[in-house]
Parts: sequence; structure tokens; C-alpha cells
Amino acid sequence: MRIDRFIQASPEEVGQTPANICGVLVHANPRRQSEVVCALKTISGVEVHRTAEDGRIVITVEDTAQSWAGETIKQIQELQGVLNASLVYHHFDESQVRGESFQ
Repeated sequence: MRIDRFIQASPEEVGQTPANICGVLVHANPRRQSEVVCALKTISGVEVHRTAEDGRIVITVEDTAQSWAGETIKQIQELQGVLNASLVYHHFDESQVRGESFQ
């Protein structure tokens, strides 16, 4: 997802906003998992990575122009069939905006 945005961005846009990436574990009712996965795929800034038969879904959530990642996670928690959505990883990097590098 992030690489697609980078490729499509104009040179002026690259590095203008900080990286904000959230790893989220979604627990869905196993009987409604496919419905939940379909709903997740329609949400801007969400990428589905893995699913398990017991209702677990691994996703990443990024800030978008429409909403920040925290609001998107809240929206996910309110989807029909979602039992819980837990933030398990968070990366926020302002160094991209400031032009810093870690070499």
C-alpha cells in the first residue's frame, strides 16, 4: 500500500507527511469473517494481510487524507461481525518530513 502511494505521488508530495503505520489484529465472528474481510477491503488506508479460520484477521492501517489511523481503527471496531480490534504495532516517523535518515 505505501509503495503504491509512493510510486503514484509526485516528487513534491514524497516525504511531506510522517509515516504512521498501525498493525492491528481483528477478531471477527468466524461465521461472519468473509463479510468482515470484504468490509475491511473497502476502507481507505486498510490492507488485509492474513486470515485464520478462527476469525483472526491481520491488517495494517495507515493515515489517509480522509481520516487518521486511530479513527479508522475505531470504525473497524464498530463493524458488524467484529468482536475486537487490537493495536499490536505502531510506527510513527516524522523523520521523513524533516529529511532525516538513519544510516
